[in-house]
Amino acid sequence: MKETKNYFIQSRPQLIYGRCIYWLSIVAAMICAIGPVIAVEFPSRNIMDPHYLFYSIWEGKTAEAVWQEVGGGFPGGHFWLHNLTGGDGFIQFGLVLGCSCACIALIGTAIAFLREKPRATGWALVSLWVASLIALAALGIYHV
Repeated sequence: MKETKNYFIQSRPQLIYGRCIYWLSIVAAMICAIGPVIAVEFPSRNIMDPHYLFYSIWEGKTAEAVWQEVGGGFPGGHFWLHNLTGGDGFIQFGLVLGCSCACIALIGTAIAFLREKPRATGWALVSLWVASLIALAALGIYHV
């Protein structure tokens, strides 16, 4: 009697989703690892000087007090868009990329579902729905 092996072959949408999550997470982690080096090397290009920032944090001050003392107040959730060349803006970009990689991967997955034969329109719509929820939450429009 021959032994048969059952292999699970992943569908193309699953592979696309997995690869997008994998590579975008790695890129985001690399950006977040490089950002502190930029922040410490060029402190004047940051919203908050990292030397004073770390000192205030180690003193145990609240987030509001740290922002007020070191940064002159909280500049808003998307401050990194105007400060992308600074270390803190670059770090924030890495965090945004890492948090939104599921949205990007779901859009690619939806396209793959629509290119399958036969088309998996229902799964494509679900993928786009969840991607839109992630995008709306990231923009601060949708929150629970």
